[in-house]
Amino acid sequence: MSARVEILSGVGGKHPAAILVETAGVRLLLDAGASLCAERPESWWCGLEVDAVVISHDHVDHIGAVARLDPQIPLYATAQTARSLPPGRDWRALPLRGAVDILGVEVRCGQAGHALGGVWLHLGIGGGILYSGDFSLESALLPFDVPPPATVALLDASYGAYHCALDQAQARIAAAMTGPTLFPVPPSGRALEMALWLQRRWPGEWSMDDTCQAALEAALADPQAGELIRPSALAALGRLLERHQGFDPGARLLLAADPDGLGGTVARLLADPRRRHRAIFTGHLDPQGPPGMRTQDLRLRWNVHPRLEDLRWLLERIEAARCVPLFTAIEDEYAWRAALGVSLVLPAQVPGERAATQAPARLSLAV
Repeated sequence: MSARVEILSGVGGKHPAAILVETAGVRLLLDAGASLCAERPESWWCGLEVDAVVISHDHVDHIGAVARLDPQIPLYATAQTARSLPPGRDWRALPLRGAVDILGVEVRCGQAGHALGGVWLHLGIGGGILYSGDFSLESALLPFDVPPPATVALLDASYGAYHCALDQAQARIAAAMTGPTLFPVPPSGRALEMALWLQRRWPGEWSMDDTCQAALEAALADPQAGELIRPSALAALGRLLERHQGFDPGARLLLAADPDGLGGTVARLLADPRRRHRAIFTGHLDPQGPPGMRTQDLRLRWNVHPRLEDLRWLLERIEAARCVPLFTAIEDEYAWRAALGVSLVLPAQVPGERAATQAPARLSLAV
């Protein structure tokens, strides 16, 4: 069985994810992302006809455009991801680990180590097509399952040619925490992992807002908690829930939820003219920064995406022949080919600064 893969959005820069796979008359859409930048033009969904939608995880650049699609289109997601769908949207279950038949296409899933309930998607077409969604090999909280062999890999490369390991990134963050510090965090992503880190290093000096607290309670109450979370982290989260006494905005270190691009507690804290906490942003930001960002605030990465060596490791494990690096601008194609050791499939090149602001490029390949 052959297929054509068309990347509607997701190549050439940090653009939302939308990947169309057509095989044997069936058109599957992998992810339906909305922009992380309010000023970036988007229209990948215009005139699109698909037979089913499959969502990898619940972050806005992967699920945020679901409301733009016909609600009658069958949609597949894990139970955790489905909680972020538009109210009343019907959905069908994806397994955290295992396979499901979607209109005659075997779609195999495994946990991706990036978000609670987030999975990679392996399509049983030809020699296999792997779409990683966002993934990480470094999470102490969320497991990563090695996918089966795939000749074509569509992989998260959000960090570009980045090599810093998570423990090094944590050391940089710790060195910057010289005074009261605020961490805006996605509740289904870094929030719980950073909470465990703060509790281990600075017990009694930190607090998390009600949204992060609710995310902790929901994770522990999830019927699949034992599968979603690494066993050692699950026990630590249970102890954390017992000890946490509610949000204290006066604590030296604060975790505040940023679920959809700075809102709620984060927006109030950043806008407060009396704010004494320096914000450290550890994830993706619009190049101009969020409203309320001050010159003393910092951007220091906490690894939730793969490093370049992680990409090579995964490509070797799945025995891939071709790779499409997603969510990044490739400025030195030859260096990337040498680093990854496989054939790369890339869109027409644009300068890195333009790639961050222009409409998403498109790319097609036959499998």
